[in-house]
Amino acid sequence: MAISLFSFYLNLNINKELKSSLMPYTGWGFGRGYMTAMLFILIGLMSAKGSTSKTIQVLRILVIVLMSVNVYDGVQNWLLITPEDYTNPNPYLRYDTLTPIYTIFTPLFWIIVMLIALVWNYFKNKKQQAKS
Repeated sequence: MAISLFSFYLNLNINKELKSSLMPYTGWGFGRGYMTAMLFILIGLMSAKGSTSKTIQVLRILVIVLMSVNVYDGVQNWLLITPEDYTNPNPYLRYDTLTPIYTIFTPLFWIIVMLIALVWNYFKNKKQQAKS
């Protein structure tokens, strides 16, 4: 949520200099993919008719899917970069060597964390059902 709010702040006209200085690191679509995930989280929480744990598991899966799409976009963008893009004087067209960390590896880390939580809960619930 903080990333999305910061992306709104960054897109205000008064922040053109800050946006141009961060553009090589964050890319064009900074914070956009997370807004869709937040929408699904709000919809899921408002329409939860079952147990809270089931709702959280469904929301985790939705967030994992949406973040996987963002990772795919980051990889595609990374593969299309030419050596000239690293030295482009235009900050909107320049690509920094750290950009894959923010666009690929950070979302990938959170995908792995959420998958571990899903698998952990699955086996914990299965173990409890076996005891019953």
